[in-house]
Amino acid sequence: MNKKFLIIGALVIVIGVLTFLLWPWNRLADTIAIPYIAHQQPHIDPYLPAAEPLSDKLDEVLFDGLFNVSANPSGITYENALGEMVGSISNDNVVTIRLRTDRKWHNSFNVKTDDDDITISDGTPNYFSAKDLAYSLQRIERLGSLSPDYILVSQALTTIGFSGPNENNEIQFKFKSDRIWTDADIKEVLSFKILPEGSDPVAANYTVGTGPYLALAPKEDIFTFYKNPTGNASITRVLLNPFIDNSTFPSELKSAKINTLLDTPFGSLSPILEDPEYFFYKSNVSTTFFALLFNVERVPREKRLEIRKWINRQAVLGRFFKINTQQQRSIVDYKGNKNNFKDYLNNSVFPSSSYYVEEKIVTPKETDGSVNMALLPDTLRVKACLNFGLREEYSELIDIFNDPALFNNRIRVTAVTHDEIKNGNYDAVLIAFTGYRSTFLFDLYDIFLREPDLSRYQINLVTETGADGKAVVSPRSLTAGKNFFRMDASNPNEGADFVRLLESVYGFMSTREIGDKQAYAQFVHQTEEELGLGTWLFSVPSLSYFRTQFNPQSIDLYGVASQLSTIEKWKEQKK
Repeated sequence: MNKKFLIIGALVIVIGVLTFLLWPWNRLADTIAIPYIAHQQPHIDPYLPAAEPLSDKLDEVLFDGLFNVSANPSGITYENALGEMVGSISNDNVVTIRLRTDRKWHNSFNVKTDDDDITISDGTPNYFSAKDLAYSLQRIERLGSLSPDYILVSQALTTIGFSGPNENNEIQFKFKSDRIWTDADIKEVLSFKILPEGSDPVAANYTVGTGPYLALAPKEDIFTFYKNPTGNASITRVLLNPFIDNSTFPSELKSAKINTLLDTPFGSLSPILEDPEYFFYKSNVSTTFFALLFNVERVPREKRLEIRKWINRQAVLGRFFKINTQQQRSIVDYKGNKNNFKDYLNNSVFPSSSYYVEEKIVTPKETDGSVNMALLPDTLRVKACLNFGLREEYSELIDIFNDPALFNNRIRVTAVTHDEIKNGNYDAVLIAFTGYRSTFLFDLYDIFLREPDLSRYQINLVTETGADGKAVVSPRSLTAGKNFFRMDASNPNEGADFVRLLESVYGFMSTREIGDKQAYAQFVHQTEEELGLGTWLFSVPSLSYFRTQFNPQSIDLYGVASQLSTIEKWKEQKK
């Protein structure tokens, strides 16, 4: 009898231990697990924007700059990474940086995987050097205005390069004398990520860095990043887990298949994640906005301008967030403001959260006057593709625009494949622009020159040599099949105006002078207003959820810092 009870007791203990070990959230112990959409695998290039916002965020996981963008509860900070400042900027605007040549590249380690067991050992050491920095700056310069890093570096340095190093591994940068440079300004300029010398300049993916995590080979579409043995990350693994679309992400977090959700549907608070015992949230500045872009081949300018005045963006916003209903999608911004929906309305190609609107570089009109109903089309045929993220948001907007109570059946939105959009078979396209920056680095190429193939990310920028030997933008950048607006420089009615816009866009993206950049922003805003190329709807809040497995005090997402800028500092709760 006693033996029977002992056996039963032992079984109960074994079952209890197995249950604890196999319970979903225990499978993710010492792990950061993030979802992604299965058919949108990340493509990582630290110098170029990607179609998938997650790709750009992963730069912070893999790579370092001379200084890294970080955050604390008070705001943005910059931390030493592959370099450190020696003193302050000199009277002649020279900055001295000491390179940390003791830092190893990830390919210095041997990685052995056996199911879930990962062993990392020392291999042939490959140390960071000034040659790697020189290579990285050369690639940034070759990419030109296609790279946000080029825009940041070129407007600050007299030449994109440095002198040195000396015997102390110190190098010097010469900064322009057009402003007073603070230490924070200098570190921001030098926060571009660094690749090892000899990296393939046209690689589809870059995975060798010096950052807090090493990239392992994907397995069954699960991407694994493992703690750098010489780094200071607190949590051992980062996983990217594939799912069909973002509509299930909150449920996956609730069921503990993931423990980190970087973006919620609609950017709103989730009712199923409101239990503070299991979940907490953090807000960031908006990075996504929706717009209707007109096909200029089908919709003439006078109609575009009247349609833009006619569409009640505030009513669309109200329906989108179900404002003042029992189903209201509540929001909170990174400043702690709650349900400030109107702040997300956009009145320009530059979103309201962007530097150019907040600093009043451009001053959009909030109202456009009365509408000439006679100029409205009988039906505006709009197409949208739900297959590349934000499925729930697109579906909601399709229902809103198709509501006869709002638009009297004069707008008809249908969901289509990306091929139909690529072929220009629409009067207007409903589209979300993701990953935009609210700083002065706002990307206009993404809006005006991105090719209309949503299955890949390609900018159709063509340059040529001008009379003075410098690069100028070519009208060949505007070809009907190469942008969502179907703008073409050879358009007999509007071609000259399209080229005028193109030149302002290129000037904005390529100038090395902040004053010129601000002036070009005004030109772009004014010219687009005259052309009526789109209806700029609203931005979507950026909200992240985490399981209380993590210590909330260890995660800072302040302002414009990337959501993964502080990932090496994330910690689990002490048990």
